[in-house]
Amino acid sequence: MRRPLCVFCAGTLGLELVCAFLPQTGRFVPFAAFFIAGLLWALAGRLRKSPAWGYGICLILGAVLGLVLTGSTQAKWDAIQTAYDGCSVLLEAEVESTSSSYSPGRVRAVLRVETVDREAASLRVECASLPACSPGDRVKGRFALEKPDDTARLNALADGIALNAAYEKGFALLGQSTSFRARTARLQKRLSAALRQGMASGPAGVLAAMVTGDRTHLSKELRTAYRGAGLSHVLVVSGMHVSILCGDVLGRLLPNRKKRLRGYTGRRVRALFSAVLALLLVGVTGFTPSVLRAAGAVWLSALGVWVYGPPDALTSLGVAGVLMTAGNSCAVCDVGFQLSFAAVVGTLAGGAVVRRSQEAWEKQRAKKKRPRLRFWKRKALGLAGSLWETVCISACASMATFPVLVLRGMSTSLYALVSGAAVLWLVEPILLTGLGAALLGLAPALAPAQRVCSCCAEALAEVLDRWALWVSGWPGAQIWFDTAYAAAVCLLLAGLCWLAFHNRVRLRVALPALLLTAGLAVFTGNALNRDVVRVELVGSRNAPAVVISRNESAVILFRGGDVTRSAVETTLERRNIRTVECLIDLRLRPRSAQRMGAEQRIAVDRMALYATRRVHCGPAEVEVLRTRNGCVARIHAAGQIFVTLSGSAALAAPVQADTLLASPARPDYVKYDAILSLSSDYRWMPEALSSGQLCHSFSRAE
Repeated sequence: MRRPLCVFCAGTLGLELVCAFLPQTGRFVPFAAFFIAGLLWALAGRLRKSPAWGYGICLILGAVLGLVLTGSTQAKWDAIQTAYDGCSVLLEAEVESTSSSYSPGRVRAVLRVETVDREAASLRVECASLPACSPGDRVKGRFALEKPDDTARLNALADGIALNAAYEKGFALLGQSTSFRARTARLQKRLSAALRQGMASGPAGVLAAMVTGDRTHLSKELRTAYRGAGLSHVLVVSGMHVSILCGDVLGRLLPNRKKRLRGYTGRRVRALFSAVLALLLVGVTGFTPSVLRAAGAVWLSALGVWVYGPPDALTSLGVAGVLMTAGNSCAVCDVGFQLSFAAVVGTLAGGAVVRRSQEAWEKQRAKKKRPRLRFWKRKALGLAGSLWETVCISACASMATFPVLVLRGMSTSLYALVSGAAVLWLVEPILLTGLGAALLGLAPALAPAQRVCSCCAEALAEVLDRWALWVSGWPGAQIWFDTAYAAAVCLLLAGLCWLAFHNRVRLRVALPALLLTAGLAVFTGNALNRDVVRVELVGSRNAPAVVISRNESAVILFRGGDVTRSAVETTLERRNIRTVECLIDLRLRPRSAQRMGAEQRIAVDRMALYATRRVHCGPAEVEVLRTRNGCVARIHAAGQIFVTLSGSAALAAPVQADTLLASPARPDYVKYDAILSLSSDYRWMPEALSSGQLCHSFSRAE
């Protein structure tokens, strides 16, 4: 049996993933595991002579470990959320990371809590709007804690964030933290500043994201452009960057053809250098989780070379994944975690395809006994081989990450394969020159060398930016799929891959067939999603926003809250909404102005009492009525009538609606047939309403 540890890790990670996405499995998965174990034992007489027996045992043992890790993680989250959900508390915390917020002079921050009401605690919270501060600062203030809603629960828990924190008052800076994480955050900030010195804003933001993992200086335009060009992975320091630094660069520094580096001693030397280079990149990026995952795989592989034998990339990757999820089993649900693993597996598959094709070509050439090639022919064949390697690795990586993107409801690009193959060669020189500019910038005496590296990195980043902006303007650059349709497409592709492998179909036949099938699925999905109206509730349970979208335009009904504003922005980005036709602010006493971009705005607080306002946009027609203590919005979309409330609205006659868009406000004057809600905890909600009737979105083609 090959790779027993890899199979064990696959069982652990697979069960953690199932338990996270299907919480109801927590009751029957243990019984299912024991059932499978009993079945294997009953069939032991037939399977003992087969490798399937060993694989089954490894999978069962891995599943048992996954159950243990999932149970301990769930107990930890439940204890924290039960203790602090809905409480207003005084927090002392360390700022782990910050990003731009919607309000000027404010930041979005992740806080590692040290004390709650002056009692020691250990948890992480996210605050959507906090007075200006920097990573590594210690802060103090009063916050209202709330557990994330169901739509954002997995993403929050995957990042280790147990609660959302809304800042209330009493903010104060307590000085700089002396923890290891704070020191690395300050180092990352210094390296980012040294790298961006004297550069234009566009290339500077891209280089800071690629080299140091600092995405705060990356413009929204470039984010969208890179996503449309299928190059989002380039901006995230991940396994690709680690593989480039520890693979390609190391291969040039320590080539295998040197006699002193051949054999087992040479592998040990290369493993040691790989571990050191991975540690360097981890330190530069401030211990980013994606870099830690890739570096962990490199370190485990190096350890295996030193204590065991030849390295195995899949086993190292699996062990690194289990170690990363040991403290938090929900980490397996992180999109970055899944994309990193899928990209690495796809890269390994592409490398295997390249090696087999090269071996076949060498055997065929040896049989024909052709004379030694001339210099220019050898160079041309080397260039063709490099191009073939780039195309194969890019194609396999794109195919591996495609299911993750579509199943997580993220947009994908039609031109990801073409774009990746065209500019992938730029990543290595950009990474090397950018890393050199960042490190040399820490020493003022090396300013001339730093300037040379900086100019080279800026020029290459400018080329990459222009390419991304050009490709993102092509038709169909960004598309996304309905989850059910995406699951069907992924199952179809997986079935075709299995049939090709089982029937030993040649790669030159199987690969074009798979690409053609995927292309047809993409175009079909894009056609099915045209002119579909979607009505969604997003954000906080206490103040959910309503987002009505069709194609690339949307109408937003906003109730307030920093968490809701962030959720609305995420939804618009995920749906590839380029135009907000109308923004209706339902707040009667807004604390701050709403700054989200929109072609038309309606502020309820500026309307006269019992006045109505009607607006007709592409996705929907909305009618708003203001009362003394609240307002009612009636929405006509996709042949349906929706009603939502804000505050307490007393009407002369009941309003009839097909669907109520639920909120904490009691709908005494609304009659409805169905309900869309983010929570079942509202006091007014009928007890007869089952959880199966609760929805988060409504979709219908016009």
